[in-house]
Formats: sequence, C-alpha cells, structure tokens
Amino acid sequence: MLPAIYTLRTMWLLPLACVALYAAAQPAARRGGPPINGTVISLQGQTLQVDTRANGPVTLTLTPQARIIDQEPAALTDVKAGRFIGTTAVQEADGKLHAREIHIFPESMRGAGEGHYPMGPPNTTMTNGDVKAVSGSVAKAASGAGKLVLLISYKGGQSRVEVPPNVTVTMMQAGTAALLTPGANVTVLAQPSPNGLTAGAIIVHGHSGS
Repeated sequence: MLPAIYTLRTMWLLPLACVALYAAAQPAARRGGPPINGTVISLQGQTLQVDTRANGPVTLTLTPQARIIDQEPAALTDVKAGRFIGTTAVQEADGKLHAREIHIFPESMRGAGEGHYPMGPPNTTMTNGDVKAVSGSVAKAASGAGKLVLLISYKGGQSRVEVPPNVTVTMMQAGTAALLTPGANVTVLAQPSPNGLTAGAIIVHGHSGS
C-alpha cells in the first residue's frame, strides 16, 4: 500500500511560502535539501519520477512518513474565528503585518507549526495559530472599501495581521496518491538516503487544472 501523502494546491508562483508552511508542520522535512520543483512523469508503486525544471528527471522513493494535503482555493469569508490558519505576512513601513497568503488548516492539522517566526525574505513572517477575532467587514475588505484585521493566537503570544483585498486564501484538505498523475506540478521536500532521494513531503499544485 502506498503511504499517505499530503498534497498542497496553491499559487505556483509562491512556492517558498508553501514549503515554509509545510516544513513548519513537519520537522523531518525541514532537515532535507532544497525543494525539488517539476512535473510528475510517473508513479509506480513507491517510486515517483519527477521532471525538474532545472536538472531533468529525478527519481524518489516515497516513505511511510510521507503525508497528503490538498489545498483548494478559498475566500475571505472562510477565515473565521476558531479556525486554525497559517499566514505569510510582511511588516510594512507602518509597522503592521500585512497578509500575503492565508492557509486554512483542517482540524486534523490543528497545532501544526504553531507560532510566529521569520521567513527568508526581509520583514516576512509566518504565523500559525488560532483566529481569536476578526475585526472589520469581510465584504468591505474584499471590495477594497475597508480593512480586515485578524487576531491570531499561538503558544507564547499573539499577532494582529491586516488583510488586503487581494490576499490569496486557500483551504487545506486531505488528499490521496491519485493526485500524483503525469503532468501534475509538484514541489518535493526530500532527504538523501542510502538508496537515493527519499520524499519526506510532496506538494501538488493546481491538480484540478485551474
């Protein structure tokens, strides 16, 4: 039987935030090398072949520890008090955090990567926690006529994040290995092993074709 895999469907142009989000939830994946970006050539048993954009075909082995998240497009109206979310934000000149992406976790991943920590780009952070309060009108924020502010609580503190109308919102859900079809866009977090590369996590982008 194939191991469970978690797939992530999100904006292909923002893989860094996606990788950081998953790595926060999966410490083992964080110890691997740089992510492998490409398209699926084939999946046979536990052997996955990926055609990379830079270095040609790569063969990886799926492990029992690999897991699945399918991330579907969502809306600001889905961001509600009580949800566990991860948000990439930038601290701008006003000193406030402004969201760039919001990822809504399923209950099965509540607590994944909980906390507030810096990412690679300057002034960029990742915050994973519970939405304690939503201030402002979602409708007005979506139209650009008002502000939406999230109060996010996590172990050791809380953060206020302003949400612009053009923020990317996605909903994470459990998926299956059936998503690893030929041509699927993927990012693989892998670790070296005696038999080659072992996939610790697989992120699948836009599998439904949108």
